[in-house]
Amino acid sequence: MSGSDRDGRCAGCVMRGEAGMADTVWHWQRGDLPEEMTSFVGREREIDAVRTLFGTARMVTLLGPGGVGKTRIAVRAAASLAGHFRGGVRMVELAGVKDGELVPYTVGAAFGLPEGTGRNPLDMVVEYLRGEETLLVLDTCEHLVDACAMFAEILLRNCPGLRLLLTSRQALDVPAEHVVTVAPLEFPGEDGRGNVERCGAVRLFLDRAAAARPGFRLTDDNRDQVIALCRRLDGIPLAIELAAVRLRALPLDQVLRRLEDRFRALGASRTGHPRHQTLRTAIDWSHDLCTAEERTLWARLSVFAGGFDLAAAERVCADAELDPYDLVDHLIGLVDKSVVVREEGGDGDRYRMLDTLREYGAERLAESGSGVRRLVVRHRDHYLRLAREADAVWFGPDQVALTRRLDREIDNFRAALEFCLEEPGEATTGVALAGALRGLWIGRTRLSEGNRWCERALATGAGSEADRARALWQSAYCTSIMGRLDLAEPLMREAARLAHRAGDSRTEGMALSCAASGFHHRQRCEEAAAANAAALAVVDVTGDVLVECWTRRNLGSVHGRAGDVPGAMKELDSALAKAPDGECWVTSYGLSTSAQTHLDTGDWYTARTYARRALRASMTLGDLYGAGNALQILSWCALTEGDRTLGVLLYGGAYGAVGETCSILMGDAYLEAIRERMERRARAELGDEGFAGLYAEGERLGLNGVVALALDEPPRATTASAPPTLAALTRREREVAALVHQGLSNREIAERLVISKRTADAHVEHILAKLGFGSRGEIAALVGAENSRERARRS
Repeated sequence: MSGSDRDGRCAGCVMRGEAGMADTVWHWQRGDLPEEMTSFVGREREIDAVRTLFGTARMVTLLGPGGVGKTRIAVRAAASLAGHFRGGVRMVELAGVKDGELVPYTVGAAFGLPEGTGRNPLDMVVEYLRGEETLLVLDTCEHLVDACAMFAEILLRNCPGLRLLLTSRQALDVPAEHVVTVAPLEFPGEDGRGNVERCGAVRLFLDRAAAARPGFRLTDDNRDQVIALCRRLDGIPLAIELAAVRLRALPLDQVLRRLEDRFRALGASRTGHPRHQTLRTAIDWSHDLCTAEERTLWARLSVFAGGFDLAAAERVCADAELDPYDLVDHLIGLVDKSVVVREEGGDGDRYRMLDTLREYGAERLAESGSGVRRLVVRHRDHYLRLAREADAVWFGPDQVALTRRLDREIDNFRAALEFCLEEPGEATTGVALAGALRGLWIGRTRLSEGNRWCERALATGAGSEADRARALWQSAYCTSIMGRLDLAEPLMREAARLAHRAGDSRTEGMALSCAASGFHHRQRCEEAAAANAAALAVVDVTGDVLVECWTRRNLGSVHGRAGDVPGAMKELDSALAKAPDGECWVTSYGLSTSAQTHLDTGDWYTARTYARRALRASMTLGDLYGAGNALQILSWCALTEGDRTLGVLLYGGAYGAVGETCSILMGDAYLEAIRERMERRARAELGDEGFAGLYAEGERLGLNGVVALALDEPPRATTASAPPTLAALTRREREVAALVHQGLSNREIAERLVISKRTADAHVEHILAKLGFGSRGEIAALVGAENSRERARRS
């Protein structure tokens, strides 16, 4: 293409590109690619995808929510492809076009076609492009989907040399369309570890922050605040850039604090396109594109935390206004408009909203006056039903799938529990829910969190005897695995008493059997025997297989420590045979006990076989304590075999992987003696320095690495993950965390430490970001757990 109408610039024409360039001013004539006035950050994957697709495709749509950066990607991708098109590249902004019939006129004007000739503008565009090799970029198509779809089909059918690149919040669904999904920029993970500066969201913020406040850079002092800001804003470029602009007038900690109301905090950019001048207007644009039913569903979906599946959306959100039969169509509409994200998985599709869009929906729900509490109660009831149904069959062949499902819903369970324990009159349901999440607290080794929720629920004094018994048993189990057998003992006793009164034989039997385990670990043999006998008496009456398996595992350990290997294996083989196929929790502990029994006789080879099977079972379930237990035994197997290097690596890896979550040895003097003997031998051969070096190397392997080493397999993804610890916090942050544990509000923390409330707010935000937590309750639970372990260590 040539001629002044195509190559000239209109210096007086200032327009705004999409998504996240708050200070970007693009000077462009109609149809020209805009000049980028700010640096381009990241997005290599998306640009490469566009370029690759155009090797065979004729139409590519960049699809994503508002403010995510679609226009900038389109401009950069189109510029990189310009040399491949003899007719060049033309870009048409459609945001200001409200009538679909005007699309051909607007495109024709971009190519300099004359108006007022009386000819059909669509025919003129087709005739002009028929023999051209041109890339046409149509920006912002979501409000004109039908018109753009028809226009695109006609052009592609009649213009063989034409390629189309579109940006939209909704796909056009034409046969030639290939979609490249544009997600928010990557932001640091929940643990805040790794190379933070390589994350796209952080890179963008640092770049724009330096422009707003020259000299701004990432430092140890502001690192946590930058991470928290990028996470709070979901990695949305528009939001990040609007926040960076605020640094011209405010320090970073105040910008972060004001993001508690992100829509008020992030307004207005004078240079932006009207639909992107504030975060709210960017989302208002999407909201206006939705049908009335989609808007209602958007608002109602805001009660979910983290994500949801279709069944949950139907149970919680459907009613006379939103018919359950039609709800899926409205949900698909929100997905199509990039309001809701659909995530495919082996366990079925799930849906989620970015926190920014969820918060917007929550505001709309509150404004509607259509029963926020009613929806929250329905949300709570749905997840209580899910927890109870899973708990009833958790000890069975579907245990792994059930545990994964519970783990996927952790944020929704937290939201439901928080509601129950904060709202007057809801505590009874809170006790029931906390006590029904055995598969989550125990199966996923969420010990400190589970114990915290159970303690909070029980402290209300509410709940039926059966529900309180279940919550007491789980609190006791979590407490014992964290190394406080002394605190767990009275809880187990009370759980057994209440369960007996309520007629809940399974909880009674498990409380008795676990109490027997505690006595056994503390060498209180007579009490252990009595508790085991009482548990088997429950089995004699009810035939409960779970109680029998756990109790026979106990008896196997008793026989094994007494040197009676045949007696031990008789009990352990019985427990393993009775456990359902596919069950991993009891199975892994039965296998570990079998391994320890053989190791005690010096048979490290057989012990290793059992321990590896135990490790696989624990890792399949995601039970971090079970994995740590098996890794400890495998370390001892290697040391017994004479492989000091492998033994110490596994030793360090076991404790590095389990971290501060639980006590592998549980204060058991018998196991402590083995550990001391093994360590003494290894130090004697390796020397203290060699031992320490290998131990540290094992700690650094991470969970996947140490498991792969133990199994002599390549590393692979697992369902368990190493937990956060208070060691990640600064001294001041640990002080704040301790006060959160005491139940103080941010204002009370500020008064106690003689700091401003906004500083206290910032400290709590930093703690949440570093630990990857979503609530103050999780901070309190972690502090409580680490305090308990420290007291146990000192005693």
